[in-house]
Amino acid sequence: MELSKMRAWKAKRALWVAAVGTSSFGCQIVGGLPSELTLDDDPGSLPPRDPLVWEATEPGPEMVYTMPDWLDYINRTDTPRTSQIGPNTLRIGYQKHEARPRNVGTGWGLAMETERTNLIPNSTWGGAGWMGDDKSMAAVPGALDPAGGQEGVALISFGNQSSSWALVQGKIASAWFMGAQGDGTFAYFAYGNAFVPVSDTVWKRYEVGTSEEGPTLRLTTGAIGASPAILQETSVNAYGAQVEVGTYPSSFIPTTGAPVLREADLLNAEMETVAPSGYFDVTIRYAPHYAQSEQTVDHDLVALEDDSTFFRMKAGGTLTLLKVGSPDNLRIEGLDWSRDQELEVRVQYLPNRRLISIKGATKGDATVSKLGPVEPVGKDKTVWLLGDNDGPQESVDLRYIEVR
Repeated sequence: MELSKMRAWKAKRALWVAAVGTSSFGCQIVGGLPSELTLDDDPGSLPPRDPLVWEATEPGPEMVYTMPDWLDYINRTDTPRTSQIGPNTLRIGYQKHEARPRNVGTGWGLAMETERTNLIPNSTWGGAGWMGDDKSMAAVPGALDPAGGQEGVALISFGNQSSSWALVQGKIASAWFMGAQGDGTFAYFAYGNAFVPVSDTVWKRYEVGTSEEGPTLRLTTGAIGASPAILQETSVNAYGAQVEVGTYPSSFIPTTGAPVLREADLLNAEMETVAPSGYFDVTIRYAPHYAQSEQTVDHDLVALEDDSTFFRMKAGGTLTLLKVGSPDNLRIEGLDWSRDQELEVRVQYLPNRRLISIKGATKGDATVSKLGPVEPVGKDKTVWLLGDNDGPQESVDLRYIEVR
């Protein structure tokens, strides 16, 4: 089933449960506990065991994470994937089911990305399908690229010129650039009428967004907006052109003749691992690839779909623990954060208490809890982490997870 149809089905199912199901969330049902236990102000406890912990660390030279037995990582993409592994460095060639480390300069994490498509048929700058004329910048293949190879293209301007261009309808464009000759601003990276100056002499991934119809993607030294033409001779190495639908770019998706879809990353653990008694305590540190203002859909952090129980970051900056069909949900509102800012969230789902907390946000850190009998979970065999069974609704890096 297509991703959009699957999520639409889930939304309809949730409404159906809310309409016809009688929730027992908050009822005094205590599975797996001694019958003499009295639930009053005691939150209840979990069976004693050593916590299960995974933490993202600096990976080895292969730049692939090996996940522990209790965590199941899945990515079914057939074409090679990529990941940024430093502020100025890209790693290419990840194969199906290989777990990708990511580090844009704020720390290592496991890349957990939603499904995305690079809409440019050819991601090589000026390659087949790009348009140009005899006034376009010279394009010289074989230049250095941010992955340490020579798949880049040198774009040479003699002043007030544009590169070859691609007409691609999307929302956010990105590419890697490195100024090779000139001073100050080497060129402007433009998508439609929106643009950013290219001024770094080391590799950097640039992005620009637009809401225009029929925008063209290009590098230009001509006047644009209020910025003047660049008349000096400049040279810029370019790599990895990408156009997507979204509010922020995802990892580079190489294309060689047609748009390419990268499937979502999936992460799960068995219910018997997370909640063997029907209750659980999970702490997650993660870094969203998006600022709070760029989140457009609700993002599940822990999803028990058949139990209709979700620990979720809602679009708009609200952390919640909810049971579909129940009005008795926990909420922390008014949250704010920047891109790649590490957040630590915790959810406790105990026999007589629910608790959620968040630390690390720019605004809104808090802990909220409520005493009262809690229905055990256990209808699912699988607990989905940082997404549901279709993958993340938004893209993040997982940096730490602890299950008690």
